[in-house]
Amino acid sequence: MKNISKTAAISTYIVSIILIIGLIVGNVYAEKYSQIITTYLGHSTDKIVSSKDDTEVDSEYYKSAFTSADEMQTEGERISQEIVEEGIVLLKNDNNALPLKAGSKISLLGQSSVDLVYGAGISGLVDTNKAPDLLAALTSSGFEINKTLWDFYKTGDGSSYRKEVPDIYGKGPYAVNEVPASVYKDEVMKSFSDYNDAAVVVIGRSGGESSDLTTAVLPTGSHYLEIDDNERDLLKLATEKFDKVIVLINASNTLELGFLEEYDIDAAIVVGAIGPHGANAIGEVLNGNVNPSGKLVDTYAYDVFSSPAMKNFGNYNIANSKVTMGNSYMVYAEGIYVGYRYYETRYEDVVLGNESAANYDYSTQVQFPFGYGLSYTTFEWSDYNVKELDDTYEVSLNVTNTGSVAGKEVVQIYMQSPYTEYDKQNKIEKASAELVGFAKTSAIEPGKSETVNIEIDKEEMKTYDTHGYGTYIVDAGTYYFAAGRNAHDSLNNILAAKGKTTADQMDADGNEAFVKDFTVDQLDSTTYKVSAATGNEITNQFADVDIKKYDPSFEYLSRNDWTGTWPVTYAEGTMTASQEFLADLEVSHTEDPEAVMPATGKINEEYGKLSAAMFIGREYDDKLWDVLLDQLTVDEMTELVRMGGYATVPIPSINLPATINKDGPAGISGELVGGNVKAVAYPGEVVMASTWNVDLIRELGELIGEDSLSNKVAGWYAPGINIHRTPFGGRNFEYFSEDSFLSGKLAASEVVGVQSKGAFAMMKHFVLNEQETNRMGGAMFANEQTTRELYLQPFETTVREGEVLGAMASMNRIGARWSGGHKGLMTETLRNEWGFKGLVITDQASFPIFAYQDILEGQEAGTNLWLNTDANLWKFTKDQLTPATVSNIRESTHAILYTIINSNAMNGVSVTSKIVAVLPLWKYWLIAANIVIGLIALGAMFIVSRKLIKQKKISV
Repeated sequence: MKNISKTAAISTYIVSIILIIGLIVGNVYAEKYSQIITTYLGHSTDKIVSSKDDTEVDSEYYKSAFTSADEMQTEGERISQEIVEEGIVLLKNDNNALPLKAGSKISLLGQSSVDLVYGAGISGLVDTNKAPDLLAALTSSGFEINKTLWDFYKTGDGSSYRKEVPDIYGKGPYAVNEVPASVYKDEVMKSFSDYNDAAVVVIGRSGGESSDLTTAVLPTGSHYLEIDDNERDLLKLATEKFDKVIVLINASNTLELGFLEEYDIDAAIVVGAIGPHGANAIGEVLNGNVNPSGKLVDTYAYDVFSSPAMKNFGNYNIANSKVTMGNSYMVYAEGIYVGYRYYETRYEDVVLGNESAANYDYSTQVQFPFGYGLSYTTFEWSDYNVKELDDTYEVSLNVTNTGSVAGKEVVQIYMQSPYTEYDKQNKIEKASAELVGFAKTSAIEPGKSETVNIEIDKEEMKTYDTHGYGTYIVDAGTYYFAAGRNAHDSLNNILAAKGKTTADQMDADGNEAFVKDFTVDQLDSTTYKVSAATGNEITNQFADVDIKKYDPSFEYLSRNDWTGTWPVTYAEGTMTASQEFLADLEVSHTEDPEAVMPATGKINEEYGKLSAAMFIGREYDDKLWDVLLDQLTVDEMTELVRMGGYATVPIPSINLPATINKDGPAGISGELVGGNVKAVAYPGEVVMASTWNVDLIRELGELIGEDSLSNKVAGWYAPGINIHRTPFGGRNFEYFSEDSFLSGKLAASEVVGVQSKGAFAMMKHFVLNEQETNRMGGAMFANEQTTRELYLQPFETTVREGEVLGAMASMNRIGARWSGGHKGLMTETLRNEWGFKGLVITDQASFPIFAYQDILEGQEAGTNLWLNTDANLWKFTKDQLTPATVSNIRESTHAILYTIINSNAMNGVSVTSKIVAVLPLWKYWLIAANIVIGLIALGAMFIVSRKLIKQKKISV
């Protein structure tokens, strides 16, 4: 036998020891992240064991409407395309440039033509491997496309130019990288003449989770939401070489579009983030098979920095804070004046002669108002009527198609409430126009009419009075309800009803025929001081979210003094916090000394051992829940509440199955955490909202619910219903709008659809999460009226009308307190005012950096489940498990159980079924790897050791 050298022996020992250490470390981390590994691989930690009695019971509580996966996929793709078809907004169509004739030969210009924005980063990721590109889409719509130009961008000299966005960690630039004019060679230029029926110039911008769009001037000399010199050269090239130029805006954030008036551009459409099945819709709109009916969900300003919110947006620091993730802040100094609420209100004040509104020219401020959108046909409105009933106003209006092609119209109803002396004295703000109702017609044939009926709840008339009555009031005075084709049109109609004309600096005469007014004789401080949902009294809950707590002299923007209260960057972006503020930033948890330790691990003698399935459909406040909760041990409850990252744990003792939960607003996604998900990815929420079609969005929700059924995904981290406070929000693509009413109505409709299939939606991010910068722990300040009327309203609507079963807390603080630790938000408002019944989950909490999302503070406030995948985090010590904390955990368990038990996670589980814990498949792989690698390592050391011993004996 050949001798082994000392070097070889040592090497063998080292390698073997490394293998053994690697096994140990690997096993430690595998156990630490067991839950997320299981989720990612699509394995299970439990199984259903059926009894003989189960065969007699239909335990498929939520059923699919489809007979096959292919049928469901086809329908999902169809709805996805229909959403884009109805969500495309026609901005400009001079001389009926669109639609294009069949067979038109088109040249696609711009690197974005081969690099479409389908979704966005992280939670907005969508699988585009099978998505049709613009070449395929337009070809299928009957157009001939300039292949030479396409290849130039796809694989030729233009292929090295692509958009750039920051990565998941917010690192990297935002860059447009349009192809410079100098790169276009003669061969490419010559190809234009053969495909010159039209040039379609594609301008794209993208965003993503973790970083906002940069507001800085880029190396190209422009900011990200305006076109740069290379894009200007591209437009110049297009308008010089082609008689017909169409611009396609492939972006969810609002761009500055003044260039549409600078260059000889014939038509322009906004398509947004289209999803992987939306490209075909573009071709169908361009060829006229689809008549665009989308309307803008944001105001398009000539200057995106002109909104007052832009004075406070970005990275602002607390210089003297050493609190964990507590060194940044933001003040919503603009108050309620976000989007059209600012632009339209200031316009009216100019017309009414309010001196503080001076030096404001609406026509140079707003290019396309909120709600704007053209059609290939024309509509005439008539017979506008508003009827007052006990609790509602019933609006009716006749819409006639006076054009030559069928089309859909959106009727928008805006309310103006009186801005009174009482309001001014008590710092209540009123916008000149607020959306309070809308409806989309069916496709109306030429010459045909449709009567549109819209119901407006009188509750829309209320406003929050923080400093006077400390609740909702209805002001005395005249209320106007105006129909309009957009926010500006409706306001002009209201001004016409007030007797104003272009002689009063109006930019167009309005039509008072589309306005009805109603008078409230005296201020009402009682009707809405009590919650319609719960009967509880509504009082101030967010005094600590107002910056005036720490800076009493601060003034929010007021229409009573536009110039004197115009926002400036608070503390110039670097605050020195008071000791009170610094103390409030710290995690805070209180103990109720009178709390009694609840029963745990106890079987009730009267009812015996209860099972989860017995509680399907049972009311949240049913006393029998206490009997079920008594059965659970403290360990079972703590494990449930702390391990909620993309899954929840099973509780075999009550036969509760595990659940799988997924992102995001574009549909059930496996892009982030795997799980073998096969689901449809839908367009971004901006496109969804641009349809203004609640019925279509409900259908979309039903299909997302179908995907949840087929993929066994019970929980859905969506919809996203934060507000587009500024154009630069990194996640504007997955929030609906700048408007709270529209956002709430669409979110509620989508949730109704999703939950009809047994998935539980978790609306997010609750609340004041309008920017990605400093979203982790940043202290966000807004006054109570603004917080309630703008930022909480869509969540409230989703609770009260959508009966949503879940909410996701934001990672930021509201005021100095983390949102999930704010009892006024999570309990007093969400549950006691709105009547929410379900679970509240944190946002990401799987790393030590999220220590400020404290589990004791959160449990006390009303947050229930931690989005945590680390088995070592958020463990409760024995000392922490006081009677008060265990009671809080018990109530969280109640909320989580109620949500899961009323979801499709219970499909297949009857009252006689058993849930049995099983080892996930990957752990068997790990055991096998341990055995094999362990034997190899130990065997190698054993063999080497024997050889060395024999060699030593021989040498002796």
